[in-house]
Amino acid sequence: MIAESAEIVELQASVSHILRTAVRKAVSMGATVVRSKSSFIAGDVVTETDERIQAILKSQLTALMPNSEFLGEEGFTGGTELAKSILWVVDPLDGTINFASQIPFFGASIALLENGTPILGVVYDHSADLLYSAVRGRGAQANGKSFQWNAELARRSPVGVSSGYLARLFKNLESGVGKEEHAQIGSRYRVFGSQAVQLCWAAQGRLKININLESKLWDDAAGWLICREAGAECLALACHPLFPLHENSAALRGENLFSVSGSPEIVRKFQSIISE
Repeated sequence: MIAESAEIVELQASVSHILRTAVRKAVSMGATVVRSKSSFIAGDVVTETDERIQAILKSQLTALMPNSEFLGEEGFTGGTELAKSILWVVDPLDGTINFASQIPFFGASIALLENGTPILGVVYDHSADLLYSAVRGRGAQANGKSFQWNAELARRSPVGVSSGYLARLFKNLESGVGKEEHAQIGSRYRVFGSQAVQLCWAAQGRLKININLESKLWDDAAGWLICREAGAECLALACHPLFPLHENSAALRGENLFSVSGSPEIVRKFQSIISE
């Protein structure tokens, strides 16, 4: 078992280096082709840079562990089989609309799953040149320094949301639905545009909670582990429990997760309200 061996700590360092190097190199190459992309939210795009980063990561990660499988956002068509126990789950550029619009806030993430559950997660915040990582049972780190969820910070922090969740909230409020949900959150909203990075902020307490209606497996796999290892909560309300994955997992079909993370108490209240 990789999760129980000393190898996992060395792997954490190697994967962090691979991710940071690949993203910075690809982004530094400048101009990129931008194409429309069909998704839950109108206006989504994919760029040549997304694809370039994913190709680099696939090559280097599968070379690092030759017996592993690879699942990346770009080109995903669903139907991935867990034929092997080791699976890389990758979002090569999280915040592509920001990147394509020259807004300097985007990230990338890598999760390593063993028997369907993350044992290693790495998220790179490009704008801050900051690497978040976690190993199952060994805690969470930011640029190599351990951290835990900060309840005091979280109490005064805003709520991070996705554009999909805002659309849902406004639609519900107009019809008189969702008022209790809105009242329970009790904070100002912020839309940043990189789910992977926002999960790490929720893990720290920099966001009280983070809500993303349209998140996918590759958006959340690494951040899920980082949240859990930091002492924050992370739930996929549409696919609960998210892990361990199995052959019929909705997440492996590319379905929306409805991800809520951050303050354990508020996340659980939110889960209760939504389930009702």
